[in-house]
Amino acid sequence: MRNPLNYLWSLVDSLRPNALQSARNRLYKISGGSFNSGNVRAARLTGEQRLKYFRSTEFANWVKEVKASGREPFWLKDVDKTQAAGDAFTFFFKWRADNGKFTPAQLAGIAKGLADLGFAVPTDTAQLPHEVIRLWLQKTAGGEGLGLMDFWSKFYWPSQMGLTEAEKLAQVTEFAPNYADRVYPGVAEENRLLESLGVHVVLVSNGDQELARAIAPILGLQSENAVGSNLLYENGVSTGVIHSYELVDEDWEDRPQPGKVLNFHWFLHINGHRWGWLESDDDKFVIAGRDGDSASADGGMMIFLPPVAIGNFIVNTPGEPDRAEKFYRLVAKYSWTRGQFFTLEHQVSKRGFQP
Repeated sequence: MRNPLNYLWSLVDSLRPNALQSARNRLYKISGGSFNSGNVRAARLTGEQRLKYFRSTEFANWVKEVKASGREPFWLKDVDKTQAAGDAFTFFFKWRADNGKFTPAQLAGIAKGLADLGFAVPTDTAQLPHEVIRLWLQKTAGGEGLGLMDFWSKFYWPSQMGLTEAEKLAQVTEFAPNYADRVYPGVAEENRLLESLGVHVVLVSNGDQELARAIAPILGLQSENAVGSNLLYENGVSTGVIHSYELVDEDWEDRPQPGKVLNFHWFLHINGHRWGWLESDDDKFVIAGRDGDSASADGGMMIFLPPVAIGNFIVNTPGEPDRAEKFYRLVAKYSWTRGQFFTLEHQVSKRGFQP
């Protein structure tokens, strides 16, 4: 005959939330919303609240359970406007201009790029990169100017043609400390906390991998945990061309992009030995969470990879509310896990988004 007391305790155990449920419940208690809400706007919290959440017993217990099961937990994060203000790669371009880092051949390429796009070309060659920045800022302010994709394809990458690998690494290393004032308060502390708990924070970018690795320590991350687009070299000299997984066309901003998904797969492929993997598969890792601000690039990272355990976080970029609105629209259209999305409010950094 079944012992009534044992039966009662087994029933209580079956009703008790497991570690993952407890971790989710704690987060929704802080932010609002619910796992099955289907509402991408329902849950919202500040950076300070999330840092406190990561220090909670519920989150720590879930991480321990994942590790005990033989799996590795990962948290994926974009950098620009997600962990820091503005665009690190635009800042790097301007830093090169301010510090005379462009060669005559690179300046000639910038002049050609401006002419090809129908812009006036300054006669003072030293002003060429500054004119690119001016046109980009004019466009971001709503006027006529240079779009971000044209900046990338016509100027940022081509203007690195002829750099040796050593020269490129020296430049990004010299530039990196200049990015510190752009980082949102609490970001580095949060990243270090996650790593101390056993969660591997990966900086997943569609931008310049060498630059991303140089600024990773400023974000409290390991340089080897940054992955992005690769500048291609021939015989140790830059071609000014990159390897990228993005699908760039006239609709690239309005659809989830696969670039960061494939970048993360590549990261796992080349780093699996760190966790004793002979090969990577979904049984070996758990995506704890993902942070981003770009509907297309980060939306793809959140929608095309396996569902997260804890949540996807849309950063409400300080001063740019339209970015979050665009994210909400894309998620509502393409994602079937809307209740797993949160809006994250960061404090403003010491410096703004402009170079």
